[in-house]
Amino acid sequence: MTSTIFETRLTHKIPRVGDIVSFRFSRPDRYEYAAGQWHVVTIPADPEPLTHHFTHSSSPTEPHLEFTTRLRGTAFKNRLDALPLGTAVEMEGPFGSFTMDAATPLNPVSTGGATVGGGPRQLVFITGGIGITPVRSILRWQADSGMAPPTLLIYANSSEQTIAFRDEIDHVAETLPDFRAVYVVSRPSPAWIGRAGHIDADLLAEELNGLAAATYYVSGPPSMVQAIREALMSRGVDRGCIKTELFEGYD
Repeated sequence: MTSTIFETRLTHKIPRVGDIVSFRFSRPDRYEYAAGQWHVVTIPADPEPLTHHFTHSSSPTEPHLEFTTRLRGTAFKNRLDALPLGTAVEMEGPFGSFTMDAATPLNPVSTGGATVGGGPRQLVFITGGIGITPVRSILRWQADSGMAPPTLLIYANSSEQTIAFRDEIDHVAETLPDFRAVYVVSRPSPAWIGRAGHIDADLLAEELNGLAAATYYVSGPPSMVQAIREALMSRGVDRGCIKTELFEGYD
């Protein structure tokens, strides 16, 4: 897909959880992107426009464009939050390769002449915090298009109150029979009944049956992505089976 520069307008601001907000825009007919890609956003400001890059949290199957971010008090985020609905902004994209490769995860994988598991290769998403945004894009694309191999999502957050898109993820789990979501909370309340702690090699070994027979998509803060990549490789996962997306500034 060739990147393009276009103008669009802000149509909705959607509070998610905590300081996480989705910003939704009209989608030009000529703009095409793959689930999991990102784009550059330029917003009007004084004395000059401000620019930032964001991953699409929307899916190509949806009629709008959307990105989702934490409002952290930076000049860009403050101005973004103050934009009136209808404001024109400039976007450029798409960019990035954190996308579904139809030839890899969706089709049987041959290893030494045999198909791993006798069917489609398992797809595993491992993410933390705002790193969920490209994963949400891909999951929605899977649910809408029916292109869904056996899929596992392991999603880490500091508390159960900061799990963005949880209702939608749970709905995907009801829609796709081969999808399972595991929420991991590092500072759970006494009422939390899911997994507690952090994503580490032991948790991955417990949740995954045959680590080497999967394709991994890992997104989140750089330190988390690096630690998970090392944990997977220490368990025998080939580097070529791990795709990563780093979210700078969220450590």
